[in-house]
Amino acid sequence: MSKAKTGKSLRRKVTQLLLGVGFLLVLLLPGVVIGIFLVSGASSILLFGALPVAVAYFGGATSATPRIIAVMVVAGTLARVFDQSPILSALLVAVVAFLIGISARRGLSSPILLVGISLAFLVINPPKLGESGQQFFDNLNPALVTALLLLIGGLWARLMIAVIRKWIPATPETSPRSMKILVPYGLALGISTGLSTYFLMTFAPGGVGAWRMLTIFVVYKPDPDKTRARTRDRVIGTIGGGFAASIVLEILEAFDWQQDLAQLLLALIFLGVSMTYYIPGPYWKYVFFLTPGVVLLDSNAVSDQTDIDLFRVVYTLIGVAIALISGLLVQLVVQTIYGKKATTPDQSH
Repeated sequence: MSKAKTGKSLRRKVTQLLLGVGFLLVLLLPGVVIGIFLVSGASSILLFGALPVAVAYFGGATSATPRIIAVMVVAGTLARVFDQSPILSALLVAVVAFLIGISARRGLSSPILLVGISLAFLVINPPKLGESGQQFFDNLNPALVTALLLLIGGLWARLMIAVIRKWIPATPETSPRSMKILVPYGLALGISTGLSTYFLMTFAPGGVGAWRMLTIFVVYKPDPDKTRARTRDRVIGTIGGGFAASIVLEILEAFDWQQDLAQLLLALIFLGVSMTYYIPGPYWKYVFFLTPGVVLLDSNAVSDQTDIDLFRVVYTLIGVAIALISGLLVQLVVQTIYGKKATTPDQSH
């Protein structure tokens, strides 16, 4: 490769990195402002409302963003209402996961996976609102505040998309599939995430259990070949990224930079790099950079950061196993049903 081509490729990567980091910072801005001046905990919820819209755009589902905002607001609000009920929360996640699965009929399954992932984080480890002396919001309904923040986040992301679409074009939507394939896919997603939600809320509330849910959503695909490839890349990327995160955490601890601005900046850089691989791939590189970014961001407020990294890797491996087993069981049931239909003699004569 010539020096000119190498330089051009490097400049493109740097530009994509800066755009990715800048886009994340802009998405975070209203949540940070609301969190500082109005109610603490707002930034995480607002980001959960913004990310599904942003990812839908990058995945080529721009026309679906109004529906995605509506689903995220309704599902996130119900998650707050069902906050203390593992059964209702599990049913909510299962229904949303099933809808995500069958939405692939129009090629939208991959772009709106962030709806399920964001919902999983809201259900398993909901951000606390109104702390740090923000007494004005203590008497407000958390469900109402959550609904408003998710709506603001979704609308803010939609506005930012309108601004950046000239520099970052969206990719075409994926081709639609048959419902004969998508119903089992949706059932497998719903059953695996619903059961995981119930057991996590009952036996391991809080923590990083939502990472298991994220893994199920991103690993299991309607196409078995894609599921195997995504599983391999997810495992490789997560283990490699987890190892990289542990090294970065050790360096931060050595310089006494943990839980500081330096850790937040590094998290945004890793997330920005991961976004440059989100569409073009390869997927394992996306996961490799995403993992330390999320670990650094998610563990910035806790002291046991290395444990967070380890648990994240473990939950990923558990999520992979659950996705594969549930998908296999549902496929076996469906094949048995279709096989019986095919061999049943016609009784109409």
